[in-house]
Amino acid sequence: MISGPSSGVTTLADGKYSIQVAPGTKLTFQYIGYKPVEYLVPQGKTSVTYNLEMQSDAQTLDDVVVIAYGVRKKGSITGSVSTVKAEKFADTPTAAFDQALQGQAPGLSVISNSGEPSKAAVFQIRGTNSINSGTSPLFILDGVPIESSDFNAINPGDIESITVLKDASSTSIYGARAANGVVVITTKRGHSMDQAQVAFRAQYGFSQLARAKWNMMNTAERIRFEKEVGLDAGQDYDVLSRTDVNWLDAVFNDSAPLQSYEVSVNRATENLNYYVSGGFYDAEGIAQSSSFRRYTLRANTDAKVAKWLKMGTNTMLTYEEAEQADEGEPALSSPIFACRLMLPYWNPYREDGSIASQGDGSWTGTGVNPLEYMANNPVKNKKYKLISTIYGEVTPVENLTIRAQLGVDFSHSTGFGQSYPSYIINNGDGSAGRSSTDILNLTETTTINYRLNINGDHDFNFMVGQEGVDYTSEGFQVWTAGQTNDHLTNVSSGTRASSWNDVTTSYAYLSFFGRAEYNYRNRYYADFSVRADASSRFGRNNRWAGFWSLGLMWNARQERFLQNVDWLTNAQVAFSTGTSGNSSIPNFDHLALVSGGPNYDGSAGTYPSQSGNESLTWEKTWSTNLALRLGFFDRANLEVEFYNKKTTDMLMLVPESYGVTGEGQYWDNIGAMVNRGVEINVNGDVFRTKNFVWNLNANVSYNRNKLTELYGGVTEYVNSTTGLKYQVGHEVGEYFFNRFAGVNPANGDALWYTKDGEITTEYREEDKVMTGKSYNTPWMGGFGTTLSWKGISLSAQFSWMADRWVFNNDRYFEENNGNYSGYNQSKRLLYDRWKQPGDVTDIPRYGVVAQQDDRFLENSSFIRLKNLTISYSFPKELLRKTRFLSAVRIYLQGQNLLTFTDFTGLDPEYAGNVYIGQYPATRQYTMGIDITF
Repeated sequence: MISGPSSGVTTLADGKYSIQVAPGTKLTFQYIGYKPVEYLVPQGKTSVTYNLEMQSDAQTLDDVVVIAYGVRKKGSITGSVSTVKAEKFADTPTAAFDQALQGQAPGLSVISNSGEPSKAAVFQIRGTNSINSGTSPLFILDGVPIESSDFNAINPGDIESITVLKDASSTSIYGARAANGVVVITTKRGHSMDQAQVAFRAQYGFSQLARAKWNMMNTAERIRFEKEVGLDAGQDYDVLSRTDVNWLDAVFNDSAPLQSYEVSVNRATENLNYYVSGGFYDAEGIAQSSSFRRYTLRANTDAKVAKWLKMGTNTMLTYEEAEQADEGEPALSSPIFACRLMLPYWNPYREDGSIASQGDGSWTGTGVNPLEYMANNPVKNKKYKLISTIYGEVTPVENLTIRAQLGVDFSHSTGFGQSYPSYIINNGDGSAGRSSTDILNLTETTTINYRLNINGDHDFNFMVGQEGVDYTSEGFQVWTAGQTNDHLTNVSSGTRASSWNDVTTSYAYLSFFGRAEYNYRNRYYADFSVRADASSRFGRNNRWAGFWSLGLMWNARQERFLQNVDWLTNAQVAFSTGTSGNSSIPNFDHLALVSGGPNYDGSAGTYPSQSGNESLTWEKTWSTNLALRLGFFDRANLEVEFYNKKTTDMLMLVPESYGVTGEGQYWDNIGAMVNRGVEINVNGDVFRTKNFVWNLNANVSYNRNKLTELYGGVTEYVNSTTGLKYQVGHEVGEYFFNRFAGVNPANGDALWYTKDGEITTEYREEDKVMTGKSYNTPWMGGFGTTLSWKGISLSAQFSWMADRWVFNNDRYFEENNGNYSGYNQSKRLLYDRWKQPGDVTDIPRYGVVAQQDDRFLENSSFIRLKNLTISYSFPKELLRKTRFLSAVRIYLQGQNLLTFTDFTGLDPEYAGNVYIGQYPATRQYTMGIDITF
């Protein structure tokens, strides 16, 4: 292009070009991913031939950042944006990319809520902004909004980058659903210019428990405990002592295999750009009856069909099969929960290794054998997923671009569950159920973009757009009973329908938006955006809401007084403020509704089921951000950001009399809350030579939440059975408990503090207080390092969270001192309980049952070695001799290798407030190979 004005020519596919310019003109040759080359056209010649070779520049690629409805150079963005490139998650051994993001972006909380292979992580950006409404970010895949439950449908190897938009300047243009931030997922395009590039990737490994901390009694300890507390009546310990089962090993597999294979083809020419891939992923879960298998196809294509017209598509097709283990419920039929309570002398297996059964007496335990229960009650799920966009981009005149895009997100999900009639507790009467759900989400977006440059100093960019979303879901579920044959346990072979249900729901959004951007000599930047949104989830008179943002940035490095300061390679100050909205509530809860189903004397009846609220409207968040970005010696970068977010008109389920509709609650706009925080991000090359690079990175985030207003003058509201209380002036996630004061050394009684701080032996509801401890973590971050020498690379990435508290409900069952003594208990009841006067302990004497007080409230802070990878890339000079290989890389990696925490449960990484029977995180060891042809 001609330096200065934005005009120039494009080369042909073979690199040939021609351009007519005046002598003395400076030409700049540019291509994304390569360093620019400048050439001054000599004087006195009418024709000049200039051949050049461009050098690769990976940093240029890093500078291109995906934002809302477009891309920008990183140094020109006023808002708060963090980008994670493909290399950070391309090798992840998990089904989805989400866990690889943990600790990678400041302000982004990613918690792997379950070790289930098919379960998605829980995301939050800069704290929680709501009580009952959605707190998850808006996820955008190639322009289409998706749900986090669909993450496992996306092959991580197909992703080019993930951009986290955090402040108003970045998110407000999305308006609807953007109050909790936006995560933009961009998939790969073609980048091989000279010929098609074929890449193959294979990975194989296994999973096991990430943290096998086990504190339950073995057989010898259990027998001793029973004798001490008087549970030995009728027990034959000569027989029982011959069996000693570690139920952790019985339930969890320490070598669950996983495998992944991918192949892709890509190419980029002047008129055609394509990326096509296929993948297969298969993983067994470490818990019984959990597995995940996925087949993926992707085709991304851009075609320049005329000088003024460009068309393209991003299409993904996925098929999944999944089994999910029972978790999160205190049921003895769920192996994950039951493994803690099964006695060590109850063997779940026969001598031949088959599962022990109640039917033939080989199971000697109380109640069901949880392994037998799961084997006789299988549930299998299948899912077909299609996400596709097609777009057309017209450039009728220079610098004016009109783009129209249609996105389709369709899924068909089925479930099939069985309970075999031969299972003894079914007494010859089996059951079977099927479910089916179809979801269609259509998104259409039209934008008009115009760029303008005045005198080479003033750059303007204007965009207006319109967007619509139409979501529909239809599904049914039916269970039949009466089956008498294990091989014919299907819905159609039942004699009666035991339950049935069908659901149809829908919602829609309509939006209009605009953005204006200004840049003066790459020194001063400003942008302003507005958006109007309408949501069908609100009444006719309150559907529309307006959102806006303002962003300013000063690039001080371009000032004359810093031109000669060579050690300072970047200096920017940015400010933004603006609003965004949230409408994450059920689709028709603003309506007063009646429902059918009740049986009145043999006839179907109706009843008032929902009171509704036609005054319901958008929850709004006003966010302000101040950022400082510095670069030193062209190798180190520091970013510091401060933010303040205030949410008003919060959407909350407000209590009401059950006499109104029987619900006991209804949706209303109430109250306000504030989130304030700071984020620090540091990265740089500590040492860098031609053959060796040592890079370090670290980020830390702090967020403090405070509830500032509730509803109707109410200043506090107890959220019953959760251990939480919403109180003005406190955090939303703060616990409300009785405070355990220990054990009386004289007699072994349990002690508590009264509300006023005095010690009492009586457990009373009126003595509960706010504990100052929350399940929303205020501190989090990550740090890591990469060392590269020639073709060898070693990288390690850690993630951490601090001052986060969880109520460990598992301990309530295993340290209850009498209530559940018929089942196994923690070793602490044997070694640490009060036994005689003078004992100082926190476990009362046997027979004093536990209460749900803050004794079971645990600090779940942790530091985790999230990923460790060592790889070797073969020398390109050697590969050239093969004439068909262009790159070969082999690697070994471990995921979740080390965990440092004081949490006594199996896994500290849990997003909720009550930890009970959770599927723990897994550790993976894998080896892989990448080959490029």
